[in-house]
This record gives sequence, structure tokens and C-alpha cells, in this order.
Amino acid sequence: MTKAQALHKLMIVIGLLFILLVSMQSHSAPLHHKMQVEIYPGLKMLKAEDTLTFPKDSPRKLSFLLHKDLRITVTSADDSLTLLHAGTANEPYSEYGLQLGTQDNKVSVSYYGVIYDAVVNDSSNGLIAPEGATLFGSTYWYPFFLDTQKSFDVTVQTPAEWRSLVQGQIASTQVANAIRTSRFVEIYPQEEIYLVAGPFQSYETDVAGKKIQVLLRKADPSLAQTFLSLVPEYLEHYSNTISPYPYSSFTVVENFWETGYGMPSFTLLGPTVIRLPFILNSSLPHEVLHNWWGNSVYVDYEKGNWSEGLTTYMADYWQQEKVGNDRGYRMNALINYGDFVSANAGKDFPVRQFKGRHNSSSQAVGYSKSMMIFHMLEFKFGKDLFKKALQDFYTENLFQRVSFNEVQKSFEKITSQDLQGFFAQWLDRTGAPKVELTDVKVMRWLDGSYSTTYLLSQKQAEMYDLSIPVVWKLESGEEIRQLARLTDKSGVFSLVSRSKPVHISVDPDFHIFRDLYLEERPATLSSVLGSASVNFYFDKENPDAEKFAQSWAQSAEGKSTFTAVTDSLQIASEGALVFVGDKEIFANFMKAQLLDQKFTLTDKKMTIDGQEFLLENTSTVLVTRLKSNPAQPIVWVRWSKDNNPAEWAGRLTHYGTFGILVFQGRPAVLKSTWPVLQSPLQKSL
Repeated sequence: MTKAQALHKLMIVIGLLFILLVSMQSHSAPLHHKMQVEIYPGLKMLKAEDTLTFPKDSPRKLSFLLHKDLRITVTSADDSLTLLHAGTANEPYSEYGLQLGTQDNKVSVSYYGVIYDAVVNDSSNGLIAPEGATLFGSTYWYPFFLDTQKSFDVTVQTPAEWRSLVQGQIASTQVANAIRTSRFVEIYPQEEIYLVAGPFQSYETDVAGKKIQVLLRKADPSLAQTFLSLVPEYLEHYSNTISPYPYSSFTVVENFWETGYGMPSFTLLGPTVIRLPFILNSSLPHEVLHNWWGNSVYVDYEKGNWSEGLTTYMADYWQQEKVGNDRGYRMNALINYGDFVSANAGKDFPVRQFKGRHNSSSQAVGYSKSMMIFHMLEFKFGKDLFKKALQDFYTENLFQRVSFNEVQKSFEKITSQDLQGFFAQWLDRTGAPKVELTDVKVMRWLDGSYSTTYLLSQKQAEMYDLSIPVVWKLESGEEIRQLARLTDKSGVFSLVSRSKPVHISVDPDFHIFRDLYLEERPATLSSVLGSASVNFYFDKENPDAEKFAQSWAQSAEGKSTFTAVTDSLQIASEGALVFVGDKEIFANFMKAQLLDQKFTLTDKKMTIDGQEFLLENTSTVLVTRLKSNPAQPIVWVRWSKDNNPAEWAGRLTHYGTFGILVFQGRPAVLKSTWPVLQSPLQKSL
């Protein structure tokens, strides 16, 4: 390390310590755990000793939760413990009362027992097994005091061939007598304590004083190197954008069931998830960024989860912005909301009520709509002020539990504007504004200039304060951009130009959160899966077709019906239509619906926008809208022998933003949508 690097590292440490001191002076010190933990994989058992040091102003009587299968005793002299409520079949924890003695604020306890909540549908509260140990705060594997932040010094003993990880600084690790002992220290206040362990293959590097680590369940140097090369880039980007990385290391950990979690200083990814190629520029930066948003500035869930929308905007959206697909990402966010929320009004709720993702409709509100709110703030104030506001939000709220109120305070502080109306209309209402363009009139003056007027209206019941981008194309080839401020039900706006306007587009790049017209949006898989009702039609002679339909129905938001098709096809008058199987009657129906697109189909090949694909070695998904009723989306799914339809059905749910998919084996060789041919918000003059 050079002197300059050492000085840079020292300044970062001093800066973080200063922020921490300011935070701890204005808030009570955290509860401190000093733990000795032993993991016995074959017995599915944990044994631990914990000395808890409480803040000086703590009450002498407290209560905590502990996993119901753990047996605990107090080992400190003048402290006592009472079982208040034993765990039940529906509760993973028991509740205990703790009476502190008069000598000090320290209590020592010892506990042991089996922790094994079996994995069902890729879900578990935590377990210890021969395959590994994964323990969350919701496992209650340590005395859990509600609404209490904690710091810790944790020593973990495992079999020598295992490695363990707790968030925070990796202080030491050593192997002796077939036992591996590792120590982890965290001085910053934490919401929970996480522990993962298992027979990992470890890969690591050191970048700018930060330890980057990859823990895999099987040796895979190539995969590990991919993560080791990308993580430092993301850490540097967010350190420069927000504030220095608040932890001493970052680890990518492979879990032994499918997960996609972001914890302080590490991410826990399932064995399939960790190998999906698209997570490198979607899930990975997302989970790295959560170390700032959610894992060092904490979420006050009772007042709304701001973290997922902001993280999505600064990670997933940022990655698409880098490759020039920011417009497409915004459009897909509006499509998701339209498919999973607007189409099912009973599933809508205000963003401020979002706590966590439970299904596609809650994701559309808490991720997509929330992400668009942050985009509108950046579009309104520019990148520089947006960045400064987030830096202020971070430094003012480090290691505190906060809500959208604090986001609003920082933006008002940096922009010197009252934003109460902006945040109220987007956070506290359901639905979205719908904009209409009418009465476009062009007048030529005697001097050769042109005056053009147009009417913008809001079609929903309650009015929004909107700044709507309007883009003009002139006969000269010039492009002019306006912002039309619309606060009432309708307003007349104008453009004066030297050259004749030939085209007007209202919000063509989807900068405002709004209800899209059907004509604006390409048909996508999400429009099918989000439909209030889904009608499956499958080839009766193909047993895999019905299995595929039943599997897909598990991911559909609406009611599903199933029809075995032989020689005739009678389609439902409402709801999405799903054709499953390589049946001629399905092919002929889709050809009729795609006559106006660049698409041809024979018994041997399919041509899409000039690209030819042989049917025998490709699997395809085509989505369009019924010509006689555009509100009904149609999807035709067929596969080659290279794809297992049951497994493929599950993978396809990750491609919701596409309406054209072609696979050769597992890889997707074409991902696209049919082009939109018209829009009510665009007019040629």
C-alpha cells in the first residue's frame, strides 16, 4: 500500500467514525452482544454463551424473544430469567422476562438446542443442517430485544472444513484440533445479527483496504473471479455517489436453497440464482447498494419502505441507463404497474404503505412506482441536486430507522423547495394520472412563423400537479422539447416556431408515472401473468403441455381455467389467452393476429424481423393482443426437445418485460417486443 493509499484509507475511517460519533451522541448506544457460538451440523444444534451489555439508561426489567427450541439459563450472579410465553406450533419463538441485578448493566446467558425450520418452497426462518447453517434475525438464534439496535463481538466455532460469516469486520480465523474458530466484530448499530456457515470454497481479494470474498459450495474459480472483478467497481461507484462504504468487507455467499437476500456486508444467493448471467448487472449491484439503503440507513417499515424503490433506481435502472435502455426500463415499470395493479384495482395501495414484496402487484407498487418517483425527482432537479440530496439523506440518517419523511426533508433542504405536494400526491394516493392530447392546431403567420396550440387533459378523478415533457419535430429537422405544467383538469399550451411542426409527442420517453394507453405499450408476458383471469388452452395429445399450463398458473395473479384442445378452438371473451404446445391450430391463430408485424411462419421455420429460426431446435414465446379486443393479451408457448417444459415454465417468469422470446437450449437468443405502431399521445401534423 502506498502512502497516498494509506492516507486515503485513514481519511475514510476518520470520516466514518465522525459520522458514527455524531449519530451515537444523538441516539442511545446500542445493546452489545459478546458471544461464543458453537455449530454442530450433524446434530442440527447450536450452543452459545452471550454476555449482553445494556445502555446505561436501560430499564431493569426487559423482555426478549428466543427460538422456541433453545434452552436458556442466566449465568451472571444477580440477574434472573422468567419464561413469559412458550412458543407454539405457529410461533418460532418463546418470550422471556429478564430482571437485571443491581451491580451493573451486564447479563450473561447460556443456551443450546436444535434449530431446524425445514425449507418449503424455498422459504425457511433459518436452520442448521449438514449442508450448512443459515440464521437470520427472524430465526431468533440469539436473545432478540424488539426495537433495539445492537453491536457485537461474535466468535463462531465450526468443523474445520466449514467457514462461517457474520456481518461486520472479520477479525480473525484459525484452525486447530479439527475446529475452525472465526471472530467477527461490528461497532456500528445493527438491526439484526446474521450468521451463515457451511463447507464453502473461499475466494478473496483486497481492494482499497476492503476485503472482497466469494463463498461457494463447490469449487468454481471462474464464477468466483467474475464476482471478485465486479464487486469493487460497484463499491467504488456508490462510495463516490453517496458516501464511503460503511463496512470493512463484502462477501457473495452461495446458500443451499434458492434465496436472493442482501444483508449488511454480504449477499446470500441460491445455487441457481448465483449462476444466472443477468444478476451480475441487476441483482448484484442491487444487493451491494443495500449496504447503504436498508443496511446502514434503516427502514421504518411502519411508515413505508423507501429502500427498495431507491435501490432499484440506483442499481437496476442505473445498469440499464449505462447501456442506453433507460427509456425501456421506465416503460416496463409503467407496464408492470398497469398489468399487475391497474388491471386489478383491488390490489392497489399507496406507496407509503409498502413494507415488502409479496407478489407481483406489491412489487409493482413498492419497486416500480417507487422507482419512478425517484426518477421524477432527478428529472425535476437534475443529477447534481439529486445526488446532493441523497448524500444529505445518508449522512443525516446513518444507522437510524427512517421513512419517506426524511427523504422529503433532505430534498427540500438541498433544493430549497416545498415538496409536500409532490410527495403527498405520489406516496399517499392509489392509481396513476392519465393524460390526453387533443385539439392540436397549427396557424401560419404572415411573417412565415408558426403558432401551434394543443390541449392536455387529465382523465382521472383527482387531479395531479404534472410537469409533462412534450417533444416537437419540425419540418427543418429540428427537435424542440417543452415542459407543460398541468395542474387542472385541462390546459391549453402553445409553441411558436420558425419552421412548421410536423409531429408532436407527449411524454414519449415515459418520464412521468402515468397510466399507459394500450396502444402505447407492447404486449408482454407480464400482461398475461397479471391478468385478472387467464385462460389456458393446451394440446390434448401432449402430456407436457398440461403440466406446463398448470405450472404457469402458479405464477398467474388471476383466476385460471384450463381447456384441452383437439380440432377446434373456442376462445374466452375476456381474460388473457395462453396457447400451450406445438399445435397447428395455435400457429394459424397467431399468424392471423400478427399480420401487420414482420413475422412469417411455416411448418419448419419462423421469421421475426428478418431473423430465421428453425422450429425443431428452438423454443419460442410470442405475445400479442387480440385484434378484435386489444384488452385481451395472447401468448403462444412452444418448445423443442432441448428444453424441459416443466423447468422452462419456471424460468420464463423472469422474462416478464418481453413479448418475443426465442431460446436455443437454455440460452435466450432473442428477447424483444413487437413494435408499437400508434399512440394517442403522438400526432403527425
